[in-house]
Amino acid sequence: MKEITCKKCKFSNDKNASYCQNCGLSLKNKSLKKLIKSFNFNNVAGLGQKGVSIAPLAGMQKVSNLKDNHIKLVKKAHSLEDGTWYCPYCGYRNKTMTYECSNCLKPKP
Repeated sequence: MKEITCKKCKFSNDKNASYCQNCGLSLKNKSLKKLIKSFNFNNVAGLGQKGVSIAPLAGMQKVSNLKDNHIKLVKKAHSLEDGTWYCPYCGYRNKTMTYECSNCLKPKP
């Protein structure tokens, strides 16, 4: 199984992890320009019109994008010495005895 080594702490992470499970550092080198280009604004109604709120519509687009994208699950779990663990999908540090991330709600590997 291919693994990604963290540049900060040298921990070997699963190839599907986006964040280090030992220190929480992002493992993906994505530039801001690429990140902005990845957003889909095609279905946002009222863009540029004065007095029109686009927040609810943008949220609906985000939910539909999550359903369409297949997220590859991380197979190996890693807990820190104190029992907490970093989510490999969003980098959030979770408390002990939790079986899903408190931030993104994905299951602990």
